[in-house]
Amino acid sequence: MSLNGAFVDMFSPSVKRSATSDGSYLGGFGGFFSLGNGGTTKINYKTSLTISAVYNAVEQISNDIAKIPFSVNQKVNNNRISQPNHPAQLLVAVAPNSLMTTFIFRKTMAVSLLLRGNALAKINYDVKGNPVSTDFINWDKVRDIRIKNGELLYDVQGFSQSLLASEVLHWKNFSHDGIVGVGAITYGAQQLGLAIETQTYSATNFANKGVRQGVLETDKIISEGKPQIVAGVKQAFSEKDPTRVAVLDEGLKWKSITITPQEMEIIATQRFSVEEIARFFNIAPHKIKSLQQSTNNNIEQQSLDHVSDTIQPLITNIEQEYAKKLFTSKELSSGYYVRGNIDALLRADMKTRAEAICRYVLSGIISRQEGRQKEDMNDGPDMLNEFLTPVNTFTESQIEQNLKDRKNGK
Repeated sequence: MSLNGAFVDMFSPSVKRSATSDGSYLGGFGGFFSLGNGGTTKINYKTSLTISAVYNAVEQISNDIAKIPFSVNQKVNNNRISQPNHPAQLLVAVAPNSLMTTFIFRKTMAVSLLLRGNALAKINYDVKGNPVSTDFINWDKVRDIRIKNGELLYDVQGFSQSLLASEVLHWKNFSHDGIVGVGAITYGAQQLGLAIETQTYSATNFANKGVRQGVLETDKIISEGKPQIVAGVKQAFSEKDPTRVAVLDEGLKWKSITITPQEMEIIATQRFSVEEIARFFNIAPHKIKSLQQSTNNNIEQQSLDHVSDTIQPLITNIEQEYAKKLFTSKELSSGYYVRGNIDALLRADMKTRAEAICRYVLSGIISRQEGRQKEDMNDGPDMLNEFLTPVNTFTESQIEQNLKDRKNGK
């Protein structure tokens, strides 16, 4: 089904769906997924980064995704066993390719995901069919994504043959069809265009030191030399020297046309633009350095919300794409999965982390040895493998045993 058909179906429920599954998912709409206009300013994923709030939002989210440790694990019954020797472990935890660390690779992918709505990487295999590396592909090089004979194909510049869906990692953001993502820049183009125009207007007003427009007044009638007078004043005010001085002859007086309240309101919309950008990227305003609505009491809760509402969905998306593309069907049915340890984002709060581990240990949920492992500490004595039981709580079997011991005089 073509993308055009997808939009028709979405907004016109009465239209009959096409019976064929062949067609393009980009077609003539490739630009729709990465470009947009706002006012007189052309907006795309590159120009949007000139807005500090957009740059910081992308930087914050991509860093959070990049610094989360990923690992290959297997669920066996109720146990989860680490699989460090699996070939995919090298790609998700150590080095995805010879040019990048896992941090740089995931950050680069995340930047593309946030700005373009899509992030693509080619999976390379050895002769045994094991994944050995993943190479980032710039989304600009994707010419088409289509279905042919039931196969999803990626036509990418630089590759002589189309890539199969099984040969690529494709992270998708907001999507209308589940095949191609749509970037926040597309939907935020109008607001971002206003933000850039406001930013440019403010910078121009600042550069002019408040001297923008004005008129020359005099009680005399000037019949000759008006162009020379105007040119002289323009030249004086155009100098970059902050101590610039304009000398007016013949009783001339400069009267500024001051900035209007409406123009001041335009400058004030910069704060509103930051809030709008935060909404488009689903990030708390305080994370992009907007603290108007933040206090010491709510910033901690907002940080937790950032992890659960902004980062967790993206990590789940990445985990599932890794598992789908790096494991065989047999491995998936055997319980293999990729886990991104999101607890890493909370490590900076040492007090909260320590209190949580203590509660787990004292409640018998984890052993003291496992508590040390959570802090990347070496194993201690074997006695730390024993689980603690609170003295003021008993299981049903312990209560039953105590009653028997009492009857027996113990």
